[in-house]
Amino acid sequence: MPIYGAIVHRLKKEIEELREQRLAPFDFILGGTCKVEYLVAEEDNDFKAGDAKPIRIKKVIIPRNTLLLISPYGRHGVGQVISIGEEIAMPVELDRSADYALFVAGVDGSVRRDELVGVAMLIPITPRKGA
Repeated sequence: MPIYGAIVHRLKKEIEELREQRLAPFDFILGGTCKVEYLVAEEDNDFKAGDAKPIRIKKVIIPRNTLLLISPYGRHGVGQVISIGEEIAMPVELDRSADYALFVAGVDGSVRRDELVGVAMLIPITPRKGA
């Protein structure tokens, strides 16, 4: 029976080496469960079709090592949030927040305070060893 233990040990080692080779080009590994954050306007804004301008949103806290994705599904009848951020961009390895959104209007209209303008998904990531 000892030979089976050696074979299993060797096989596990080979599988781990293959996994490391497959992950080598990547800096982070996805982990955990994603969280949904609603992007809500903090001010009134008027738009003409084709306008792209920043609007204030209620602050979104983005914990360190979290990837943020804006939902491409439109949530507001006038337009779409295409990005969010703060005055000084910070690396993903630090705690961050966002209090502005870039809103692009598809039609003439208005965004009013406390209206839902978009949705963001926060996805935890884990830095890889040596990355």
